Parts: sequence; C-alpha cells; structure tokens
Amino acid sequence: MRTPAPSHLGALGEGLALLRRHPLLCLGLALLAMGLSQLGPALELAAGAGPSLPVQALFGLAGLLPLEMYFIPRLTARLDAELRNHPANPVAAWHDAFEGRWLRTFLLRLGLSVAIGLGLLCFLLPGILILTLFGWAPLRMLLRGDSVPAALRWSQAAMARHWPRVVQAVLALLLVALLYQIVAGWALDRLLPPTDPDLGPGALLRLKHPAFWIFNLLGGAMNLWLSCSLLALYHRLEAAVATPAA
Repeated sequence: MRTPAPSHLGALGEGLALLRRHPLLCLGLALLAMGLSQLGPALELAAGAGPSLPVQALFGLAGLLPLEMYFIPRLTARLDAELRNHPANPVAAWHDAFEGRWLRTFLLRLGLSVAIGLGLLCFLLPGILILTLFGWAPLRMLLRGDSVPAALRWSQAAMARHWPRVVQAVLALLLVALLYQIVAGWALDRLLPPTDPDLGPGALLRLKHPAFWIFNLLGGAMNLWLSCSLLALYHRLEAAVATPAA
C-alpha cells in the first residue's frame, strides 16, 4: 500500500521560525507596515475625499504599496538565500539578484491580480483556477530568476501534481488570517465610538485613535508571518517537484 504524502501544514510553524531569524528586522517591518497603513487616512484627508469604502480601500492600498512591492519581497529573497543558497539566489549575492528581479516580479504579480480579479467576477471559478495554477509564478521569478513563461509553466506543472496538500495549507493560512480579522473587528467595535455602519470610522478617527495604530502593527506582523509561511510552503513544493514520483 502506498504511504500517503505528509501534510504541508507544518509550513505555518516554519513561518514563525523564519520570523525569528531576524527579529529586529521583522519588528522594523511591522512598524513600517503600521506607519504605511496610517498613510491611507492621511492621504484621504489631504485629498479632501468624502467618506467612501472604495476610496478607503484605494488609499489604503496606495499606502501599503512600498511594503508589498519592495520590502516584503526583499525579506523573502534574503530568507530564501539563507535557507537554500540556490545558484539562482546565492547567499553571497542575493541582494543583487533581488534588485534585478523585484520590479519584474511585481509587474507579474500585478498582472496576475488583475486576471484573478476578472476571473472572480466571471462566476468565481476562473479566478480560483488562475490563482491555484499560477499563483506561485511571481515567487518563482523572484527567487529563481525564471522568465514569465517559465515561471507560469513551473507553477502550473507543480500545482497540477501537488495541489491538494498546497491548497490545504493555504486554506489554513487564510483561516488564521480570517480569525485575526474577526477578532480585530470585534475589538474595534468595542473600543471605538459609534460610527456610520455603512461607511465605518472616518479618516480622522482612523488616523488619531491608538487602536488603529495597534491593530495595524499586529496586522503588519500577521502579513509578515503569512509571507514567511508561503515561503516555507514554496520550499516544500519545490522539494516535492524535485523528488521523482514513487
């Protein structure tokens, strides 16, 4: 009888271990995430934008763009070099490799995000399929220097063989993130003064109230943990792809 392949849920604990490799750096990035998150309501006030959930989301994404585009991928590339010392991302030259790839990686990630969003609008299933089959392509490009077609092919081939365990681990990560959002929302409802239920707290309240600063710091730490856990999961997938099927 064939032995079932082990679960990839251990990637969640490995993500915590990766955070502990550089505690001061990760603390600094969490503080940066807190500051950039508060940039969103500051931009709303500067632009004179009225209360609007789409406007809040737009300015919030704009504020976090440097973190998502550069600083978190930089940490990911550094950790990968330290753990694997792969010829495509050696520990002695990871910074040069990262600087040559981060912008292309971000553009690929942006393009995939647009395709996934359009797919989700088209009866949901196409977006889920695009994310499942090609979601690893930006990380593959960042860490191994693949071209766009090669990164997409690698992600598709890897997930076609190993998707059940990978999806299980990703769903576990999303469950933890969802639980955090529920707890944070519950706590904010009790800490904040009454606000419009349709529009939420205003920009000035979000900028000044200490609860938002605290939860944005915790959210930044959660984002770093998710990124490190996905790196650990990628390493597991890469090892599984390199191992011949029994």
